[in-house]
Amino acid sequence: MTALADTAVADKVATTALWGGVRVVVIDIETTTVDGSSRRAVSIAAVTCRLGTVRGRWQTLVNPGVPIDTISKGIHGITEEHLQGEPTFADMAGVLLPLFDQADGERLVIAGHNVGFDIAVLRHELQLVGMELPELPVLDTMGRIASIGGAKGRSSLADLTESLGVINARPHDALADATAAAEALVILLERAAAAGHTDFDRLLADVSGTTTTRTIQAGSRSRFSDEAKHPTLPPAHLEGHAAVLSRRAGARMLSDWRAEVAECATLRCRHLNDRVQQGEAAPTKRLAQLDAVLAALCDANDTAGAATVLAALLPLLDHITPRKGRLGMRAAALAWADQWGPALSQMGRCADGDRCPACRRREPCPLDVWPDTVARLALGDPHSNARGFLILTGKGAGVGVYTSWRDKGVDVRVADAAIWLCAEYWRSVGHDGRADQLAQLGWDIGCRHPDIADQLAGLVAAPGRLADIEAGLNVCDEALATRAGSTHEGWIRLQSRRNQLAGRERRLRVRYTGQYDTDGNPIPVRRHEAPNPRRVRQPRFQRH
Repeated sequence: MTALADTAVADKVATTALWGGVRVVVIDIETTTVDGSSRRAVSIAAVTCRLGTVRGRWQTLVNPGVPIDTISKGIHGITEEHLQGEPTFADMAGVLLPLFDQADGERLVIAGHNVGFDIAVLRHELQLVGMELPELPVLDTMGRIASIGGAKGRSSLADLTESLGVINARPHDALADATAAAEALVILLERAAAAGHTDFDRLLADVSGTTTTRTIQAGSRSRFSDEAKHPTLPPAHLEGHAAVLSRRAGARMLSDWRAEVAECATLRCRHLNDRVQQGEAAPTKRLAQLDAVLAALCDANDTAGAATVLAALLPLLDHITPRKGRLGMRAAALAWADQWGPALSQMGRCADGDRCPACRRREPCPLDVWPDTVARLALGDPHSNARGFLILTGKGAGVGVYTSWRDKGVDVRVADAAIWLCAEYWRSVGHDGRADQLAQLGWDIGCRHPDIADQLAGLVAAPGRLADIEAGLNVCDEALATRAGSTHEGWIRLQSRRNQLAGRERRLRVRYTGQYDTDGNPIPVRRHEAPNPRRVRQPRFQRH
């Protein structure tokens, strides 16, 4: 026990020695692509570390004045609407740049995960407003420091944090990513110190060489380029994809094809969708074989395999055999949801170390988005059915097909997704008022679809008063509490909405003084707080 205590003390001393006089600013920037190449910032975060601890956090949304491209929206969820009223980079540059001022006797380093990408974007933004980033050394947690710190799988931030036991609840949120990278860096430097690296300059030269903010050029590799790598597939398996399921396939050929699909699921094959779509047999026959494979994977509790097959199966649901009667397709779609919903819900989600092709591409997992497909089929033509799906006015307001679905036990995710489809329809035909009314009414009767919450949060916060913004934040928080780890893109958009509203609330409550604390963080003061509070006169008479 004494030996362990002595080791802990020695490690603490080594860590203190390594961090002596050092301040690290960990940055993360979310962007949009302009003209297919250059990047503009839409969210910037900086996390300050000193003496082996995180000492301060700063974040802002940034309105770049250009549209947000579709791919970027899918990554971070920030839309043009979220950035309305947000400061431009020129507005915030005066607050951000002093974070990188080096005090006398201080060793200041800029860090991050694949930080070259962020520095290149930051330098470009500063150049556009006639400012310049000072030349500072750079420390990348994707570089050699990860190996020295004993981390494995460091190509992505998710792999690094998983290896170190750091939790990042909101990937691709600038502040969450910067905080996770900072916490990971603290652990890596602590391990490096324990291994005998107590000279920071020597360690920095070893892991970063002569890299500085000036040597990093615009166009540095995107942080997402390594995150979509796919496992190598056996040549024999790839050769099998050349064979197309015949239109006249009999029982034996269908059985062989089902075995090939099962192999694709086992290998998490990214070409399964092509195999299924290129098949010439009737869609109902292919759907039956996929159902059989999916059932076996659910029984085996193979989550990533089930997600792989589900992604290929969902496009075929358009060909599901309608039930008899006026609501044939609706009944068939809801019956499919009744059959598969409980089993798919029990599968959970792909693990970081075993992901389906969609998850490897950083797209929503099919296990999270299948209710959208079922809702589209069950709703049918919105032009004919949106009005009765949830009645908005009169004595019947608040009831309709939606409430009957809920009463009959239809999967709540399917019902909520159908509400959002109705809201999208009303907005697409110019009835924004109906869309807003539907969002409010749907929320009141229990719909917690993330896009409904996003729409409602923006609606209630629109007047711009502090109470309105707080109400919008409450909507976001209540909906996000039901997320349960879902990768649906709507949750990313909702989290972005929350960040937007939190920034507006912060600007209403505080302002920056232009002064910075000893850790380099901007010092805010509360708005409307009198510097010399008025003295309150004591009452002349006291009650006893």
